[in-house]
Amino acid sequence: MKKLIIAGQGPAGISAALYAVRGGADVTVIAKDGGALAKADLIQNYYGFARGVPAAQLIEQGVEQAKNLGVNVVRDEIAGIEFGEDGYTVKTIGGQYEAGAVIIACGVSRNVPPIRDIQTWEGRGVSYCAICDGFFFRGKKVAVIGSGKYALSEYNVLKGIIEDVTICTNGETPAFDTAGIRTDTRKIEAFEGGDALSALLFADGSRESYDGAFIACGSAGAFELSKKLGLETAGNKIAVNEKRETNIPGIYAAGDCTPGLQQIAKAVCDGMVAGTEALKYLKANS
Repeated sequence: MKKLIIAGQGPAGISAALYAVRGGADVTVIAKDGGALAKADLIQNYYGFARGVPAAQLIEQGVEQAKNLGVNVVRDEIAGIEFGEDGYTVKTIGGQYEAGAVIIACGVSRNVPPIRDIQTWEGRGVSYCAICDGFFFRGKKVAVIGSGKYALSEYNVLKGIIEDVTICTNGETPAFDTAGIRTDTRKIEAFEGGDALSALLFADGSRESYDGAFIACGSAGAFELSKKLGLETAGNKIAVNEKRETNIPGIYAAGDCTPGLQQIAKAVCDGMVAGTEALKYLKANS
């Protein structure tokens, strides 16, 4: 049976892993951290805990439960998901993994920078996927907007295609060594152009010509991953059916990155369904 990769180790991701591994799947969970739940304190509305349960404890016990059942849990940052020769390739900051099916359970994306009218420029010079769209900007000048390792990863992809690439940190301090990397730390106010992007306007009133801008803020969340794959979305959520299937076979989504309540109970249920359906898919396509 081909492998199942799960992006995210919150309640949805771990629930999916538990059901899939118990069904015989080879499961790897990849996550940078505990996601939104890790920022919570005491959880008092989840079944079975009379006095509540600390969020950190709930995450830790879930991960430990998955490991005890044979799930491979990797601490890494996912940079993208691509179509592979025999399924999908999940690329991380530290390497890459092959999978027959993928479950995206990395929570709600909050990584779109607050740049004025950014949505109006999507597809007109603003992109969320270097490997998808870099080809169309050959011989042009582009910016990668972000300050973390994900931005550096997208920069490295683009440098293999485009000569003139600058990382614009949007006023933030770079979280990487900038030696040999063209970097601009000015805060961005807006995008400018006509039919397509032609410049970045900075908060100090200055502007600089750019033909393209690749958004790579924070880590690649559900929104960025969906853009890279061409998944249907509903706002900043991934559109799924009752089986938690996306519009692409073998790709599932669960938890806060899908429409509905952002609650642990809902995430656990989503994970159960996604894990069970992904297992069926793997068995039918192995």
